[in-house]
Amino acid sequence: MKFPDNPDIIQNEIYEAVAITDKVGDLRIRQLIQILSKVKHDLIIEGILKVFENENRLDSIYIDQKYAGMILKSIKPKTEENMEFLLNRVLKNWNKSIEELPFWFKDNYGIEKVKKAFSKVESTPLSEIELDKLKTMQWMLQIHSEA
Repeated sequence: MKFPDNPDIIQNEIYEAVAITDKVGDLRIRQLIQILSKVKHDLIIEGILKVFENENRLDSIYIDQKYAGMILKSIKPKTEENMEFLLNRVLKNWNKSIEELPFWFKDNYGIEKVKKAFSKVESTPLSEIELDKLKTMQWMLQIHSEA
């Protein structure tokens, strides 16, 4: 396992962990989490976002995002990056079974900033799928839509 010094390595290590899940369970992702505890948060977040926005791995999307969510839940990486920007990046491809992502938004930004970001994103043109996923995140976080 390489020490991740860029987001692509983190994304690829998550995919490697997924590829060998049937042989070793979640051992490799747990090992990656240990290594990532020594990595800059901005690299971790970008690597994880790349997993959530990747539309080319439909056969493993759930486990890909589950492992990315495990990293979010374990490490709780921090960012000051614009939440609406991040939300727009992941909304289309986010698997609604992965609750770690919306809860990470809440933990990182606080519930008031999350409410504002959801409201701003909701007021922009969204596909039916994106709107449904935004509503699911709101429901998970017990945020009532203002639109």
